[in-house]
Amino acid sequence: MTRGPRSDAQRNDVRILRTAARVLAEEPRATIQHIADEAGVVRITIYRRYRNRDAIRRAIFDAAAVEAHQVIEDALDRDLDPLTALRALIVEMAAIIQRYPLLAVANEWQPLPGDTHRPSTPSAARRMHQAVFELVKRGQREGVLRADLPPELLPQAITGTLHVVTRFARSLRTDPDEIGAMVAELLLNGFTN
Repeated sequence: MTRGPRSDAQRNDVRILRTAARVLAEEPRATIQHIADEAGVVRITIYRRYRNRDAIRRAIFDAAAVEAHQVIEDALDRDLDPLTALRALIVEMAAIIQRYPLLAVANEWQPLPGDTHRPSTPSAARRMHQAVFELVKRGQREGVLRADLPPELLPQAITGTLHVVTRFARSLRTDPDEIGAMVAELLLNGFTN
């Protein structure tokens, strides 16, 4: 019988990744020791899981993608219409970015399709992107999303807008918990009355 990580190890991992996401967003060259101190663990605990900062960064993006993919799967399991599912996804993605602040500042870790000069996209992120793409295509087939635009455009617009808006949320003087709903309203309904 194969056993997964113990629940305390899983909690440690979540705390390490969320702490590292905050610390690395504030100071991209922060040491593993600094991350360990902030997370309340010893440095060797981090090294057992991640060999360096790049491995931690990749794990942060993968963890966030897994969370976002789960939101999509939940929406699809509940058979939500594409607009409701996309709205829920945008709101949850904003919350994920708040849990992992590095996502708002580290666009260089999100490679463009076919870009051979950047690290490959983690598999969880690829699955998440594909699920959003399929949701957009379904919305276009059902006539609730514009079919005259490429289906790849909306997922990119969601990601880009969330990155910019969450990065500057403090200067917008807006409740961080409302950012996702505002971005969903903007992207799905526009700026017009």
